Amino acid sequence: MKRAVLLAPLLVAAQSAAAWMPCERSGIEPPVALQREAPAYPPAVREIGVEGSVEVALTVLRDGSVGWVRAVRAEPPGYFEQAALASVRSWRFRPAHAAGVAIECRLVTRVRFALVDTVDVQAIAVNPDQPVPVYPPPLLQQRTEGYVEVEFDRAADGHTANAQVIAAMPRGAFESAALAAIGRWQLPPGSARRETRRFEFRLPDSTLAVVPAMQLASAPFPMTACERNQKGRVTLEVETDATGAVGQARILSATPPGLFDKTALTIARASRLTPAYRDGQSVSAIALLTLFFDPAQATCPGSRSPERDPPPPYRPTPRVTGTMNGPADAPTG
Repeated sequence: MKRAVLLAPLLVAAQSAAAWMPCERSGIEPPVALQREAPAYPPAVREIGVEGSVEVALTVLRDGSVGWVRAVRAEPPGYFEQAALASVRSWRFRPAHAAGVAIECRLVTRVRFALVDTVDVQAIAVNPDQPVPVYPPPLLQQRTEGYVEVEFDRAADGHTANAQVIAAMPRGAFESAALAAIGRWQLPPGSARRETRRFEFRLPDSTLAVVPAMQLASAPFPMTACERNQKGRVTLEVETDATGAVGQARILSATPPGLFDKTALTIARASRLTPAYRDGQSVSAIALLTLFFDPAQATCPGSRSPERDPPPPYRPTPRVTGTMNGPADAPTG
């Protein structure tokens, strides 16, 4: 069975001059997401199997609600923007603070739309060329639920190779089953590319209809990486509590070495992951987390930035009902 999942990390961003104060500015205690619901996956898009993401700029107001929002970039364009904007408008934050006073500030986030394979002991592959991972018997006995995200090469003839786990909760529990399944996949022929697939392992009688979305913190993009136009990735092992909040974090690997280490640790330690569950209750666990860095997706000096087109001052409109969001089909800006 496939369903949609939201992975909505706050983007790392270098500070830049702007009409609106960036939430990452030095001296500001950044906003913290309190309520961030996954958007509805557009049914027509789900049917054709398209995945993608939308980069959204938004202003967090002094009461923690969302004011101005704009879709900055979408991949692919035209599929997910309306759903992403409708969802972001309903988000709620603990507002940013400066010198102990609540302030308004701007941040950029990416809403990712991904089709997810749900795995349980009764799962049967709809397509025999894409076998479903086997639920590990010890974890079934322990009634442990979690997830794995795998990155792999898809060859032109549809074969898969070089599969690598980039995220797992809890670590060491479900990776082997996911890698074994991906290794047997034969996908339709097409252009060779690097792909990812997320597997959620759920008990047949799971009560987890909705689980909290991953919430990655933000941190300034290293200026050296901006100057070099350098991409990178850092894989970490993190300790999480029952809410998914990250405590300790240590770097397992980094490419290139050293350049993004400090930023990655800052992001990880301020993040909240989707927790692991045992017998229906969230539990503390050790997880694997990979962070990707791309200067083209950060506000490096001289890059595309939504701050160069500042919105008019936000003025809340009177509300005559209890509705907290604006119309889903009327994007602001």
